Amino acid sequence: MTTRIRAVGLLSGGLDSALAAKLLLDQGIEVIGLHLESPTACRSDVHLLASELGIPLVVRAKGEEYVRLLRHPRWGYGRNMNPCVDCRLFMFRMAQPCLEEHGAQFLFSGEVVGQRPMSQTRDRMALVDRQSGLEGLILRPLSALLLPETEPERRGWVDRSRLLAISGRTRTEQLALAERYGLRNVQSPGGGCLLTDPRFSDRLRGLFEDVPEERTTVDDLALLRIGRVFRVTPSLRIVLGRDRDENLRLAEFETQERWLVEPLDFAGPSALVCGPRDEESLAHAIELIARHARAPSPENAVQWRVEDGVRNRTLGSAARTV
Repeated sequence: MTTRIRAVGLLSGGLDSALAAKLLLDQGIEVIGLHLESPTACRSDVHLLASELGIPLVVRAKGEEYVRLLRHPRWGYGRNMNPCVDCRLFMFRMAQPCLEEHGAQFLFSGEVVGQRPMSQTRDRMALVDRQSGLEGLILRPLSALLLPETEPERRGWVDRSRLLAISGRTRTEQLALAERYGLRNVQSPGGGCLLTDPRFSDRLRGLFEDVPEERTTVDDLALLRIGRVFRVTPSLRIVLGRDRDENLRLAEFETQERWLVEPLDFAGPSALVCGPRDEESLAHAIELIARHARAPSPENAVQWRVEDGVRNRTLGSAARTV
């Protein structure tokens, strides 16, 4: 009786991880997708991709520990705030318990040699494998023929001759392979991480400078990707929605420390105030709302919630207090 081989794969929603899964599925290997939710990822819903591949999907959040990692990466940052080596190691360590939970023999990813200068070189891949405690059990199907043989290949769980030798930053081979497989629910090739974006990285640096480590949360990072962020003072940031959808999303982040000021009788942005509930913060929020609304009148008003109900104030009266 032959035991069916099972593998857990990091599934980002991007092209490379989808192709890595497909290569193993073609060999009759049972694949389980593991998607690690991150406040700095710019991928869309990965469930459609898992459904198209016909594999079960496990979704787990990177959590607060990931926020701590972004402040103190052991192997440093890339060109922006991207700690690629530390992040890759973090993900493999998160994936390790999944192997035992699902009775899987090995782990795989969609990494390609030479595609990312900081983390996807042969020596950095070997470093991550050693540090993760999974050395020999991490397979990279798209570049396997350029890398040392892994345990899954040595044991005959995977046919090495059916793996690939893709390298570099161009995606010509991957796109051709996706066309051959008829994959439709993959993100377009390219950066899937906001930490490589200079503007997002500037926002993140500002957050780390202003908010103590023990008070920084995953939601703080998630907020950096929404709307226009105004850093008024080190203790006051105001986020303006740029459209109706962002206004609705901002409402989801309202807490005791973050409070929402909304247009009451005119079209304009909502303002999520990340700072003290005082007159100065309110005045700054109203001024920003008025500045980014379409020709509001001084008689128009905004509203915000307080413990005993809802308060409102006209734009004209607020302007006199700034």
